[in-house]
Amino acid sequence: MPASLNAFDIISFSRGFDLSGLFEKGTDGARFVSGAHVSNIISKLEEIAKVVSFSVRKKDCIMSLEGSREGVKGPLTIAAEIFELTPSLRVVEVKNEGIE
Repeated sequence: MPASLNAFDIISFSRGFDLSGLFEKGTDGARFVSGAHVSNIISKLEEIAKVVSFSVRKKDCIMSLEGSREGVKGPLTIAAEIFELTPSLRVVEVKNEGIE
């Protein structure tokens, strides 16, 4: 079951109120809203990882997709987390955790 978002979480998604830059080193990322069920979102992320030969680790609604090839700064690692916005909508947040 994904974590539910409250009003403060939703407000913090606004660029003007996003304070993550104060606490996290520069990470590129994206968020999108989906009406798909959590299991379908996870399956699609696993399918994509398989196509690009990434390994997948998951715990609940948090996933880590890691490239098998070492780059200058280590392997590319992508983190994905799924949140519940409403009973029928999910927010998927995807970030670069490591850059090739």
